[in-house]
Parts: sequence; structure tokens; C-alpha cells
Amino acid sequence: LNCERRLLNRVERRQRQMCIRDSNAVEGYLKMMQERQSGDRIEDYTIPIERSLQRIHWMKSLIMDLLDFTRIRLERKDEKIEEVHLKDIASNAIVAIRPYAIRMEVGINLGMKSDVIIMADPTDMEIIFNNLVSNAVKYNRRGGKVDIVIDEDEENVILLFADTGIGISEPDRKNLFSDFVRIKNEKTKNIGGSGLGLSIVKQVLDMYHGSITVDSVPDVGTTFRICLPKKFN
Repeated sequence: LNCERRLLNRVERRQRQMCIRDSNAVEGYLKMMQERQSGDRIEDYTIPIERSLQRIHWMKSLIMDLLDFTRIRLERKDEKIEEVHLKDIASNAIVAIRPYAIRMEVGINLGMKSDVIIMADPTDMEIIFNNLVSNAVKYNRRGGKVDIVIDEDEENVILLFADTGIGISEPDRKNLFSDFVRIKNEKTKNIGGSGLGLSIVKQVLDMYHGSITVDSVPDVGTTFRICLPKKFN
């Protein structure tokens, strides 16, 4: 219990720091526009407007990640287990990210042999798909593609999320699933995120006795492979 409390306190401190940073940035951009520091035309403020919207999007993502982060620690799983059609979960995740994918000219392909069903909490499956599909688009190159594969054997569901993006170096892969870890380099400096997404995915998989592995080549792409038992124990 003390360990959980310390972790949640750490999350709360980090949330406060990130919200203060981003809200201060938005406030600064708004004051710049209010005082017409760059001119009187709306076109003069295209960059501040875009950066403000980006910061707001980051804060929304942080809030959603923190809600997921807290929920998976406090809720009882056995009360919410039901048959989940993964095709539906995947389709919803694709619809959610499609506007950004269109802007990035990234194609998304969903491949599956059949309507794979798993016994799980639907919200947990949404967390997995939303995070990995979103990352596959955000960290992709313009004109790239994302391939999502849903497969199964007798006991397990196999999920693949492959992209043609910027890739992840071997040193960065070591802490990829830790809390508040974000890959920071010249190619990712304008990509927002809380650094909690993959950590939350890993925690969800641990609850289901699942596993996740990553194979990546910088400037070529990344593939995440997930193995999940069909039945929740």
C-alpha cells in the first residue's frame, strides 16, 4: 500500500509539473496575441495558435493517461470481464487516430484471419490499442504506413503493431516501459505525450499475464508484439 501511495504521489507531482509548464506556454501565446505583438492579422499568429493547440492536446493526453494509470490500480478486474471482439476495438482505435494519420499521410492497415474474441475488460483492450496505434502514427514518417495484425492460436491472442517510422535505438528500448519515459531527440521534439502510455500498456498486460516485445531499427520502423491469454484468470 505504501509503495502504491508513493507511486501515485510521484505521478501527481509529475502531472502538476507538466500542466504548469504547458499552461504557462499557452498563456504566453495568448498574451502575445492579445497584445498583437506580431501584427494585426490572424495569419501573423499561425505558429502560436498551432503551438497552443499542441500544448492543449498534450495536456488532454496527460489527463487521459493519468485516469487510466489510476484506474488499473484501483478497480477489481473480475467484475468487468466479458467477451471482447478485438476487431471492434481495433477499428475504434483507427477511427480515433485517422484525422492525424490523414494529416501525416500515413496509411493504416488492419489484418486478421477471423473475429478474434478474448475474455477481458473492454476498457483495458482499448488502452492497449489506442496507445499502440496512436504511437505507430505519431512516430511515423510522412507517407509511411502502419500494419496491425490480430491473430490467435489455441490459447493466446497475438497482436502486432508495425510502423515504418523513426525507430527506437537500443539504449532507448531498455527503459521504454518505465513511467514517464519519452524518447527525446531531434526527430521527436515536436511529438507530445505524457511518457505514461507504454508503462500503462505494460501494466495492463501484466494483469492478464500477457507479454510485450519490441523490435526496432532506427529510421526503418518498429514492431510491437503482444501475446495475451484468451481467458482471464
